[in-house]
Amino acid sequence: MSSVSSGSALYIRKVRGMGRGVFAGRDYHRGEVIEVCPVIPLPDPAPTDPGRVLERYVFWWGENGRAIALGYGSLYNHSASPNARFTPRESRTDIVIRAMRDITAGEQIMIDYGWDEADFAALLSPPPG
Repeated sequence: MSSVSSGSALYIRKVRGMGRGVFAGRDYHRGEVIEVCPVIPLPDPAPTDPGRVLERYVFWWGENGRAIALGYGSLYNHSASPNARFTPRESRTDIVIRAMRDITAGEQIMIDYGWDEADFAALLSPPPG
């Protein structure tokens, strides 16, 4: 699955073991803004469906809240060695994705969500009770 079209700055592809991922459709330079994603803040506790699918796509927001990023925001995959970073801007209700180093066209854009594997496993485990 690829939604790349001629001249697309970003596109989505399936990534084995990761679901979908965001890829560079052109070169990005260190410090360049890749995307500004509007967000939808969620009340705490965030509503979830029975399969708790949404937890895989949320960002921490504010003191104790969470938010869903629009655009490609929630589709960037995690890496402990990312090539991009995200900056939440609560006053503008958006998240800025920016290149941490030069990124070449065709390269997957990865961010560090700040979670380790134990945090992620706990997030996906069924609620108690």
